[in-house]
Amino acid sequence: MTGKEKGIVLVVDDESDIIMVLSEFLKNDGYSAVTARSGIQALGTIREQRIDLVLLDISMPIMNGLDTLRELKKFKPELPVIMITAYRDAEKVIDAVRLGAFDCVFKPFDLTYLRKTIASKLSAIKNE
Repeated sequence: MTGKEKGIVLVVDDESDIIMVLSEFLKNDGYSAVTARSGIQALGTIREQRIDLVLLDISMPIMNGLDTLRELKKFKPELPVIMITAYRDAEKVIDAVRLGAFDCVFKPFDLTYLRKTIASKLSAIKNE
């Protein structure tokens, strides 16, 4: 990341409303938002372009967020991932952290918490 650029965030969710809300939120906060509607699409995007952080839904059809995270960490282990979910399933959250997720946020989003979480992780990366 250079200069004024805050970072490129990939939003991965099968719900278009969530993608729209998070993309607007990120853009308003000065980030570039890239989107994917599936785990398979997300993995392709991560292979093809620079992504600084991923917001990844746990519950998606075909390839869920945990499977996507597992595959992503095989070729991009340093990429920070924040899981997002509407379900307060402690087992899935623990699995996500064990697989390398940085954090997990719940829908409906606490945007203040999400803002701080994204900023702190990208700031730490920028200072490495």
